Amino acid sequence: MGSVQNQASHTRRTLGFLLRDSSRLMRRRFVLHAREAELPLNLSEASLLSQVSHEPGISQARVANLPDMETISVVRLVDSLEQANLLQRRPHASDRRVWTLWLTSAGESAVTDIRRINDKVRSEALAEISSGERERLLDTLMKLRTNLLHAAEHGHSEAA
Repeated sequence: MGSVQNQASHTRRTLGFLLRDSSRLMRRRFVLHAREAELPLNLSEASLLSQVSHEPGISQARVANLPDMETISVVRLVDSLEQANLLQRRPHASDRRVWTLWLTSAGESAVTDIRRINDKVRSEALAEISSGERERLLDTLMKLRTNLLHAAEHGHSEAA
C-alpha cells in the first residue's frame, strides 16, 4: 500500500490527467480480468458488443462515429465478431444502404461476461468510496460532460 500512496503523491492533480489515467487503469484492469476469465475478446470487441447490447439494431455507420472507433476498425471488428458468431448484420428495414447490428445468442452470453468483468472493475475503482461520494462524483462528471457539450454546441472557445 505504501508504494501506491507514494505513487499517488507524485501524480499530477489535474482534471485531464486524472480522467485519462483513471480510464487507462480501468481498461487495463478489464483486460487483466478478461484474460483471467478466458474471455476470447479484446477490449475493442467487448466495447462494440456492449454498444450493440445497449442499442440493438444500431447502424454500423453510427457505431463507426462513436468515440474511440474508427470506420475501418469497425468494419474489421464487425467482420471478426460476425465470423465468431457473436454479432449479426441485418439490412435496415427501410434503407437498403444501411446495415444494422444485432447480438446472436452467443453474443448475448459474451455480453453477460463483459458486464460481470465491468462490475468487478467498477467495484475495484470505487472501493472505499461511500455511496454519497459516488453519487457526487457521477453528478459532477455529468455536469462536466454537459458543460463541454454545451460549449461545443454554442461554439465557445478559450477566448470567450
